[in-house]
Amino acid sequence: MACLSEGVKMNTEIDIEMLKKNPEIYRDTIQLVKRTDGLFCKHPSDFFNRNYLKHVGSMTNEEVAENLGITPKHLSNFLNEKVNVDPHFAVRLAKATGFCVGTWLEVQRKFDTYDSAK
Repeated sequence: MACLSEGVKMNTEIDIEMLKKNPEIYRDTIQLVKRTDGLFCKHPSDFFNRNYLKHVGSMTNEEVAENLGITPKHLSNFLNEKVNVDPHFAVRLAKATGFCVGTWLEVQRKFDTYDSAK
């Protein structure tokens, strides 16, 4: 997983099509730039929405919950940021989304760190 607290900043003179064809050529021109707050500040449900729900738009919440092996209420609470990702839930999310357990736990850790620093 790419570190969520780092962004990628490219030199604007790079030809994007050339980069797609030959990514190794431009490695030296890509800089990792930390976010100003240094953290990923959104709840893991935002990551879930962007990377999973957006792609299964035809499924109902009940079907998504069933696919995750949780109740619709639990899914609703997660989507409304009332439920955090614990190791057991991370396993369920990983099986359904293809993102590894570590990714889900890291997104939660980054959110917890941000939330406690507010």
